[in-house]
Amino acid sequence: MPSIVYANEFDICVSMSDLVSWVGDEHSPNADLEAALSAAGIELDIAKLYNHYFEDTPIGAGDVHVYSSAVSESLMVIDLYRDLTDQLDLITVSLKIEKPFTHLVLPLLRRFFDAAECQVLFSQSAHSQRLRSLTDESRYPLPMGENGYRQQIIFHK
Repeated sequence: MPSIVYANEFDICVSMSDLVSWVGDEHSPNADLEAALSAAGIELDIAKLYNHYFEDTPIGAGDVHVYSSAVSESLMVIDLYRDLTDQLDLITVSLKIEKPFTHLVLPLLRRFFDAAECQVLFSQSAHSQRLRSLTDESRYPLPMGENGYRQQIIFHK
């Protein structure tokens, strides 16, 4: 009997602004995204990442950040490169969710994406080529665009 192939890898493209919710002048992490990451055991301060993107990452720059779970093989990879012509602040998030957590994470990721103001891509598969490409350390430093920026990969525990 063939084994089941699990579609536990995700690629999501939204605006960086969709990662947070605003109440007045204060922003907080999107509740569904934060719950999905927590269910997968991935620790990430979404508000801090949001601030880093808008306050510390110039246009024409931005690195790939990898956040690994301390309790499983789950991971999240986010490409923070700010393209020179991107007016929507699009970011790509790729995730690998360990099979036991997929049923918890999937509805939260789906709800996060469905509520996003800028819905570009939501893909669920058994093998994400984008995830493999972003985490291939042999590609870095990766020349980006025409301005000479060389993108790095940064691992967070």
